[in-house]
Parts: sequence; C-alpha cells; structure tokens
Amino acid sequence: MSRALNDLSPRMRPLVDRFLAKLMEARIPVMIVTTSRTATEQQDAVNRGVSWTLHSKHLTGDAIDVAPYAIYDLHGPDKAMWDETDPGWQVIGAIGQDCGLKWGVVKANGQRIDLGH
Repeated sequence: MSRALNDLSPRMRPLVDRFLAKLMEARIPVMIVTTSRTATEQQDAVNRGVSWTLHSKHLTGDAIDVAPYAIYDLHGPDKAMWDETDPGWQVIGAIGQDCGLKWGVVKANGQRIDLGH
C-alpha cells in the first residue's frame, strides 16, 4: 500500500495537488492514507472489510484516501477515526468535489459512504 503522491495516475495527480492546496488554504490538515494498492493488498483490504470491491481505483492510482489530522491525532498512528458524522468531512468532501474529484461511494439508495475516499 502506498501513500506516495507520485503513485497517482497522471490524470489524478493534478486534481489531488489542487485538492491538497485547497485544504491547506482552508486550514484543514489531512493525512494521506492510501494512494495505490497492489491486487494482493486490495484483496486484503476486502478481506478486512475496509474495501468493498476488488476493482478499486487504487489499483490504477486513480483514488486517494485522506483523514483529517485532528481526528487522526486523537487516536494514534494506527487508529484513524472515520466518523462520518463529523462535520469536517462535509467540508473536505465539498472541496474535493470542487476540485473535480468524486467523493466517497454513493450507494443505490443515495447514501454516501466511505467519506475519506
């Protein structure tokens, strides 16, 4: 699993650069959790229940997962909290969409999940 921005696809990298710059302007520090995964790492993510598909865009470098540092710091380096009720996610998501990124996963019923993606 990678967190390196250089592992993003050439299409995705400028969108993410803009996204991160806008987050900095908004004073929202984030940790990059994942930029890319191998097929084996993706299978493991599905097995652990942190991903729902074997066809993740992380396999092609066309996805990024982030977590706000304020939340991350509360729980330590291996305990990033993905509390989707935290209002910070709405700001992060809106900034991502403004930068041309797809925010989270929208289920058939319209519910948005996986807000850090």
